[in-house]
Amino acid sequence: MENIFAKDIETGVSKSHICPSCGGKLIFDPDTQKLTCSFCGASYSPEKLELLGQLDEVRHIDKEDADENEDDKCEIVCDNCGATLITDNNTVSTFCSFCGSPAIITRRLSKQFRPDYIIPFKITREEAESKFVEFARKKRYVPRDYFKKRNLDKVTGIYVPYWIVSSRCQVSIRGEGLKKKVGYHDKYILMSDFDVKYNNVPFDGSLEIADNLMEAVEPFDVSERKPFNTSYLQGFYAQKFNLTADNLSDRILVRMEEYARETAMLSLHEYESASIGACSVRPHDLEQTYALYPIWFLNYEYNGGSYRIAVNGQTGKTDGFLPVDRFKRRLRLILHRVVDALCVILAVAPIVLLLYGLYKLLMSMVAEGSTMFVLLVIACIATPILLMGIFTKSISLDFAKKGESVTGFLTRPITRLLLKRRDSYNRLYNESNLSVGRRPPAGEYYDSTAKTEIEISELFSNSEV
Repeated sequence: MENIFAKDIETGVSKSHICPSCGGKLIFDPDTQKLTCSFCGASYSPEKLELLGQLDEVRHIDKEDADENEDDKCEIVCDNCGATLITDNNTVSTFCSFCGSPAIITRRLSKQFRPDYIIPFKITREEAESKFVEFARKKRYVPRDYFKKRNLDKVTGIYVPYWIVSSRCQVSIRGEGLKKKVGYHDKYILMSDFDVKYNNVPFDGSLEIADNLMEAVEPFDVSERKPFNTSYLQGFYAQKFNLTADNLSDRILVRMEEYARETAMLSLHEYESASIGACSVRPHDLEQTYALYPIWFLNYEYNGGSYRIAVNGQTGKTDGFLPVDRFKRRLRLILHRVVDALCVILAVAPIVLLLYGLYKLLMSMVAEGSTMFVLLVIACIATPILLMGIFTKSISLDFAKKGESVTGFLTRPITRLLLKRRDSYNRLYNESNLSVGRRPPAGEYYDSTAKTEIEISELFSNSEV
């Protein structure tokens, strides 16, 4: 792709940036702080526009015919979800690896398919099946059906298309930090401008696969990558990209910004607490390559839903989405309520027994005619209660000033216990297996050889008790 900043139109002595979508004129809007196309209405932040200018057009332009190295390959297309996989002519598929549909067709590979490099599979199918089972056993309420062999037989090895981005980033941050003093904190406004580089950050080019799932099974060891050769595809599938690097520009900016925040936070260790508010990232010296990375997939269907689990075919890292067996969860909730009932019984029983014992003692004394002794016992019980009432009334004003009642103060431990049990019940009730882990931290892709100096400028704001 030509650099969009090189596609300037001379208008008198001024130059106008061109809309990447339609070629219309872009005008800066002060209200949104973005450049808006006067023709199609598309808007771009200056950072995104600059990033688009650096990203190459897909250099692997599709040709009408396959080259001679790909004559032994064919495409498998799912009629249900549209996913396109590439494999050798001898590999037979009976279902779609993405949606589980059996409605697939095969056709000759009619367009060029040539990544820059590939990371071969290291995890065998048997090892992958063990990873899927091990991962599910760590989750709650996974249906027993998941562990049956007929489901594990659906495990499929796929080379997923990735756009690999390396870039330096010019970063500007603004934030706040607190330094602890004796009895108070000093608040500072923090500012820093620095340049940092991240290498080989992967962005999957597949529309059918959840981005957070692919990030959760990172990182890959790029030192083991090989120049692309179709022989690595034997016995596996390879997906063709359907998202170009241009399509991923927003994801690239967001991830680079998060990594820049993480990197900056490492330099704020002298503050007791610190936060970064505004963060501006401008990628430059950007490099991009197209690669295939190995992933084992298991698409599990349960109660009308489809759940996908992935295993990194190089490192074995596993993550994914799993359903919840409602019967298992309901049984756990019943046990939770039984424990609550037992706790209440154990807490109330001693008080009930004590009161019952006092009642029986008084009744036996009355029967024996010891009236004076009974009155003495009642007085001994009533006096502390009366004194407690007077004491409570005397300190109630102090609690009122603090916005808390005496009753609330005395019952606070019980209230906390009840709230904790309620939160525990709600957590169990709403628990699901639909979350995945976070992407790798910035340190996985940080270029330690690049000179990065982060100098924090601080401006005293005020002191707080």
